[in-house]
Amino acid sequence: MRSIAATLLTLLPAVATLAQSTPNLMGVTLNTPVLHQSVHSTCTQLGNCPLGLLPTSLFYWPGGAAWDPGSSSAWVTTGQAIGRFDPTSCAVNCGPVPCPKSAAVAEATGLDINDSTNELWTIDSLGWITRSTNNCALGFVNAHNTGLTLSGFTATTGITIDELRGLVFYSTADFSIGSGTIYVAPLSNPGAWYQAIPVFDCFSNTTLITGLAVDAANAVLYWTNGRGTFDWSYTVTGPTVTFTPGACCIQATPFPDPYTDLSIRWGGATSTGAPCANGNCLPCPMVHSLRNAPLLGTTLQLGLDLAQVGMPTWCILGVGTCASSGITPPLCGNVLVPLNPTTVTLPLQYPTGGVGCSGSTTWLLALPANPSLAGLPMASQCVGLCAPFGTAMSNCLSFVLQ
Repeated sequence: MRSIAATLLTLLPAVATLAQSTPNLMGVTLNTPVLHQSVHSTCTQLGNCPLGLLPTSLFYWPGGAAWDPGSSSAWVTTGQAIGRFDPTSCAVNCGPVPCPKSAAVAEATGLDINDSTNELWTIDSLGWITRSTNNCALGFVNAHNTGLTLSGFTATTGITIDELRGLVFYSTADFSIGSGTIYVAPLSNPGAWYQAIPVFDCFSNTTLITGLAVDAANAVLYWTNGRGTFDWSYTVTGPTVTFTPGACCIQATPFPDPYTDLSIRWGGATSTGAPCANGNCLPCPMVHSLRNAPLLGTTLQLGLDLAQVGMPTWCILGVGTCASSGITPPLCGNVLVPLNPTTVTLPLQYPTGGVGCSGSTTWLLALPANPSLAGLPMASQCVGLCAPFGTAMSNCLSFVLQ
């Protein structure tokens, strides 16, 4: 069987012509804590979710936000307590609980998710990075001292991770004069920063920096000065990171409430078609979904739920978007994954569960850590066989590598 990683790498010349998806930015606001969304490229403001978290009363601005693709929700803190919130319903699905940090007197000032290890990273006002398990228990994993402790009105303000290049970015701001700095550290030793870059706005004025978010696939660092959002593309030569300032969105936050951090809400999948069954297969709902985001350099989880228990099942995967390829007898319905030389079948699985249609399974797909694949459209669909005769098919998913 052809390796999907090898298949993707053969498509690099074509990928360069594909349009890159625009991520939604999310941020927590200072005075009345809400989770606010915007589209940076068009300066479009999206919805707000009120949060059951207390605002900070400090002169500097603690707070953090991190998108968790596994639960399609956002971790948010205003400094002491942390909760995980659904940005669609605004419901809390974890916490609020004490935020992981180095000491009770510290304030959490930035959050991010390390997707490859499934960890929540917190940077705090004492200059420590605390790594926790990305679940409601938030179990301690490790801690790293950056040495950037709170001094006067200068505090850490954000953290974000480029897993493809093995980099960690974090920031400080001097709130007394309104200036900010980005720091670069290796992912293997995140406390040991080796480069510091001052930030400026679109008018080349020194400005604050209160939050960070990185689109590693496209090598773009998003940051905020509280009132607007900025994108800086970057290149890495040896250990040195070189930034090129890009577009500005001067008023991205709900006026007059500033952002205290940023995060990227990664795109998920679009479902096409309906499940079907014939012959000896039970008429199960067969819900095919992504269990996490399709981020390059991580392991994608392609899930199947509400399937017939014990049914031999395959996941078909190909480059392109879901579209009818016609009914292929004896299948019960349309093959919606594009049938072309890129199409592969992932290993056979047997959904497990109780009885009947309670079966679930997950295919694990290692996505290459190659930024050139950013923007590549993919499609997947599940097909099962039932003895002595019968077939079952799920919905089809279209998604884009990010």
